[in-house]
Amino acid sequence: MVKRMTLWILVFIVFFLALPNFSPIVEKMKAHFFQQKVLDDLKSIIAHLRILKESLESGLVPNREDWEGTAKLPTPWGPIFSTSLEALRSQGAPILPSLERMILSMDEEREMLLEARLKSSQAFGQVMISVILVPFFGFILYVMLPELSEHRGLYLSLLSVCMMFGMLAFYWMLAMMEDARFGGIHRQKRTWVLSSKLFFERMIAEIASGMPPDLAWSSAMRFLCEREPNLTQGWGVQIWDPFQKKGLKTVNPVEDSVVVFGMEIRRTIQQSLTEGIASMVRLESTYRNFLMDVRMKISRELQVLPNHCLKPLFILVLPSVMLLLFGAMAISFMRMLG
Repeated sequence: MVKRMTLWILVFIVFFLALPNFSPIVEKMKAHFFQQKVLDDLKSIIAHLRILKESLESGLVPNREDWEGTAKLPTPWGPIFSTSLEALRSQGAPILPSLERMILSMDEEREMLLEARLKSSQAFGQVMISVILVPFFGFILYVMLPELSEHRGLYLSLLSVCMMFGMLAFYWMLAMMEDARFGGIHRQKRTWVLSSKLFFERMIAEIASGMPPDLAWSSAMRFLCEREPNLTQGWGVQIWDPFQKKGLKTVNPVEDSVVVFGMEIRRTIQQSLTEGIASMVRLESTYRNFLMDVRMKISRELQVLPNHCLKPLFILVLPSVMLLLFGAMAISFMRMLG
């Protein structure tokens, strides 16, 4: 009895010591199950911006509460949008083009998230199979083979090992789903797309308020250097910096799109300064092409996600089921031979 109590105490101690190592799994589950909150945040941002846009289009001036409410929108969009609109208002610049661009960005963000949730539903079903299949099959074997009850400790140990393989498959599939939702981009670079959108909005607001494009680039680049110092290596800090042939090393199509987007913006500003032509239309066209390109690449990753999720099923779940089956049969034969 004392030995058994000591064993259980050691098991609980090891379990609680291992809990911090489960944080990556918890984060991935939160990223999947709490997508609705992100969708609600985006919906509230779009609704607020449309109220401002419709008021201005109808010839009315939004009240003070509506302007101040922009800063209270979910981060990081709320503070950036509020700063941009305040800069435009202080300079007397047109606000409607910026509001339309903000709404477009939020619509794109929301549609991409909805598409990711829809296309990952089949993969999530495979994830649940990896979790349920092994214990369910183990229970069926325990009911069908009475001999297993006489070697319950041995069988439960075997079942625990097989369930561990199922949990590894579960973690592997969750990681695949999260990677596909971001287009396969590296974990440390997943904020690149968002930071690029925020950078563009900050820069375009400065240009619309009357600031020269090169100074607007420098002002927005200071913001980007605080958020993504690595990304500035591929974009270039100063507008007249030479374009590097190698640039920032990227290993993913979405990363390439982000780096190319920054370089295209810089080329457009350089051409507008040397040729003396307006750059707003060309910049907005570059931005729309960037959003479309990123969305297409993420959609491609989500399209092949169910096929990729078959790999953990065949590598981990299927062998664990076979191990459980043959192990249960071996334990039963041990009883028959004994």
